[in-house]
Amino acid sequence: MQEISALLALARVDSAINLSDGYQCINAHQLARQYYPQVALSLPLLITGIDSAILAQQLKILLRKAYPDDHAVTRIDYLIDNPKITTSSLHEFDDQASFALPITLYLPPLPLADFSALQAIVAHLRAPEGCPWDRAQTLQSMRHDLLSECTEVLEAIDAEANGTDNSDHIAEELGDLCMVAVLLVQIAGEAKRFQMADVVHAIVTKLIRRHPHVFGDTIIDGVGSLLANWDAIKAQEKAAKGQAPAHPLEGIPAHLPALEKARQLQAKAAKAGLLDRAALVQNAPALVEWLGASPTEARLGDLLWHLSAIAHEVGLNAEDALRSYVVNYRAVDSKQ
Repeated sequence: MQEISALLALARVDSAINLSDGYQCINAHQLARQYYPQVALSLPLLITGIDSAILAQQLKILLRKAYPDDHAVTRIDYLIDNPKITTSSLHEFDDQASFALPITLYLPPLPLADFSALQAIVAHLRAPEGCPWDRAQTLQSMRHDLLSECTEVLEAIDAEANGTDNSDHIAEELGDLCMVAVLLVQIAGEAKRFQMADVVHAIVTKLIRRHPHVFGDTIIDGVGSLLANWDAIKAQEKAAKGQAPAHPLEGIPAHLPALEKARQLQAKAAKAGLLDRAALVQNAPALVEWLGASPTEARLGDLLWHLSAIAHEVGLNAEDALRSYVVNYRAVDSKQ
């Protein structure tokens, strides 16, 4: 009933509001239980049943996770004679106002801000009348682009090291990364392999399954217990798929830079009891002394910078040397 009343009130007050292309309506109490508003930003939104200032405050906080602060919000108060309609920005919306009766909020659509808008653009680019470059891509050909966009996101984040706010650039690079991911899914979908729904369902169910301490009744005692439980769940997943238990050092992406491969390999080896990292540190007192009593990223970067220079001066490539050592370490351990 509130939905119909709200629609009639909006139509009377603002003829520019057009809901003929569709809209969405959700009860305020249902929406408030979410951690992120599960709504389509590209469609107008009606929120009915707001019956308290506390609920309005919860909704304002929730909506600001998806909508910009300057996005318009129209409030509809159901008075005896005629509805009272007031419009403000989301930031200025008075969530502490009096609530004599339940009210409804109306938020206009946010064009081209929905993830489905990106999917639609990519599908268009892959269509016969689309872009020749996009149409020519395959999962294999996009591997370099995927890696390249990941590194550009990292570079945008690293640009904040001097304290500057690089938010716009980070958002732009994350958009490029999302585009590559959507393009990969579009290519697979055209080949009837999988669709975005399969990708999202897989990760959502995995996150729920691997966080029983959040979504279930499992009790953990510290990070160590959490990681042990995580590994046990992954082992159960492999067993359910009929896969043999993984070697403790498996699961490190082959294309990682050598330094990151070494870090991940050491972490896995230490967790499996195959490596004592403390002993490694004790065997390199000069390097520890270089880092000083209070090691920092800057000091460590300085050390690695000098090691790279030393490698060059003796005719070696530090990246290649570390990568070869990592590969040899895994090979030797696998035979033991």
